[in-house]
Amino acid sequence: MLVVDDEDPILDLVQKVLKRYGYRVLLAKNGVEAVELYTRRQKEVDVVITDMVMPIMDGPATITALQAINPNVRIIGSSGFVSKDGQTKSKNAGVKCFIPKPYTAEALLNTLNEVLQENKSK
Repeated sequence: MLVVDDEDPILDLVQKVLKRYGYRVLLAKNGVEAVELYTRRQKEVDVVITDMVMPIMDGPATITALQAINPNVRIIGSSGFVSKDGQTKSKNAGVKCFIPKPYTAEALLNTLNEVLQENKSK
């Protein structure tokens, strides 16, 4: 997994939860870091979980850059600024699922499982 968020507490929490359930986790603090990491290590990344609102490179720009590298990249968008319009923009940007912040470990794991299972059923 590649987790992209500009908030350290969220990165730490998501990393702990995912590691506890056996996932290997890469962390990026912004879209630029995410694209650099993904470029080098995309074979290790099953899903990208990205914040949609970040400085330097926001979620939609990050998603566009990741899709230029791999059009089939699976992405979960996340934001504390949730609106119907924001969720629609996320879907239009290529996000497989959207999870509003704050979210529980259970919600995160269920969303992640949904995205991972989607690929197996195709």
